[in-house]
Amino acid sequence: MHVYDISALEDRVIGKVLTRQAEVIGDHVWLMSGERRVTFAEANRLVNAYAHGLKRQGVQAGQTIALVMYPSIDALLIGFAATRLGAVFTTVNTDYRGEFLSEALRQTQARLLVIDAELADRLAALDLGSIEHVYVHGDDGAASALKPASDLLRHGDAPLPEVATWSDVAQIWWTSGTTGKSKGVMHSHSSVLRMGRENVKPLLAGDVLYTCTPIYLGSPWSGAIWASLVGGVSAAIDRHFSVSQFWDRIRHYRATQFMTLGAMHIHLWRAPPQPNDADNTVRRAICFPMPYDILPLFKERFGIASLPQGYGQSETFQILDAPDDGTKWHGAALGRPVAEYDVKLLDANDREVPVNEVGEICVRPREPGVLFSGYFGMPEMTLATWRSLWHHTGDMATRDENGIFYFADRKKDYIRYKGRNISMNEVEAVVARHPLVLDVAAYGIQSEELESEAELMLAVVLRPDSPVTPFELAHFINENAPYYFVPRYIDLAAELPRNAHGRVIKPELRERGVTASTWDRERAGFKPRK
Repeated sequence: MHVYDISALEDRVIGKVLTRQAEVIGDHVWLMSGERRVTFAEANRLVNAYAHGLKRQGVQAGQTIALVMYPSIDALLIGFAATRLGAVFTTVNTDYRGEFLSEALRQTQARLLVIDAELADRLAALDLGSIEHVYVHGDDGAASALKPASDLLRHGDAPLPEVATWSDVAQIWWTSGTTGKSKGVMHSHSSVLRMGRENVKPLLAGDVLYTCTPIYLGSPWSGAIWASLVGGVSAAIDRHFSVSQFWDRIRHYRATQFMTLGAMHIHLWRAPPQPNDADNTVRRAICFPMPYDILPLFKERFGIASLPQGYGQSETFQILDAPDDGTKWHGAALGRPVAEYDVKLLDANDREVPVNEVGEICVRPREPGVLFSGYFGMPEMTLATWRSLWHHTGDMATRDENGIFYFADRKKDYIRYKGRNISMNEVEAVVARHPLVLDVAAYGIQSEELESEAELMLAVVLRPDSPVTPFELAHFINENAPYYFVPRYIDLAAELPRNAHGRVIKPELRERGVTASTWDRERAGFKPRK
């Protein structure tokens, strides 16, 4: 283990870190995937080779290359190669097809695309926008008209000069788009390496960081790749998350840390207990968010020593920290601000709200190079989000007298109903307490009476063979919450639409709206008791 010192801004360049790790701990395995092992020295050589290939195709500083690839060692190395040229790499959702994929590729403004062979047929008849060169990674027999990515490795691996600076954009992530069109979140060399430095603090020599989430998300990069690079430890990469195979993959790599998002760890928790659940090498896990009532049980069942919580975004990385240090966190606690950020809760006029009142989580950095660099190709959106010199996260919270922040809801997930602001998060928490409810989403449907107000609607997934009716659910809510939490509409669903982060896609539910099978409180004659 060799921790690279990034205290000086000029040292926060991805290529400098990899080159230095190759010099100091070159024989140490950095990347693992299946049975493949790549040391820091070999990774540095392959990055040079890929960079020469990209350069021959005209990739220059400031330009973007796009990757439509499943998690793999080569996907990471190609991205690193782009940054070595001062270029930018961006990862596109591998679930996209048709116009979704075409629009995503056009948004990248890339000239060069690398795509996995099994996905290459999706490019047929698509408008690829500015893309001039397409390379296929893997068995390209089904796409023989396209160039194999291995061609990029045929131009030598001599060291290349580092042309990037700490403030140059290195990587673009795309937001999940649950509240509208996806936005490209630009991160500099400094911001990704600073995030890696923060995740290095709890690491020990011999640690192996495991990731099995798509590389178009931030989690594999923040949870494994950047931290392992800066910390000089190993990262293990699998293509997919599997509930049934998860702990076997952990044992295969002898992983000591993993990161899961959304419902992933809840699926692990709900899987039938096995006698060897705690027979694994994990010391620390990052599972965001983990309900505090489950957290100690999860740790005990799977033999995990540390399971911290916190809050962050693609734009900011972690800004609130709830360490697993014996503190009795509870409810919707997000923790206290980390050292790199000032955090305030602001109202609609950007004035700080009093203690215990709901406001939008807004942040600004205390040092350069720790916040995202703006939204790609969306300067107006960047300015709107950074108004009053604060980055507005779109999430609402309260803060108590001890400086602890508590999540309230997404700003867009508040609805106004008969003069009241109702948090969808609070409504969902009440419904989720019903023992036969498996999943729930609350959202607003435009009121027929007032344009400024909305009717409350629920989409509810019940446990298999559950006899519960919408009428009974409404009664349960009425008995356990304020009367105005009783929804106007309830839909019973087989499942809720979710994106790759595990978040419910509420625009899809709103667009679906009221259907013939929707339970309507007014038609059913249910009158909430005040």
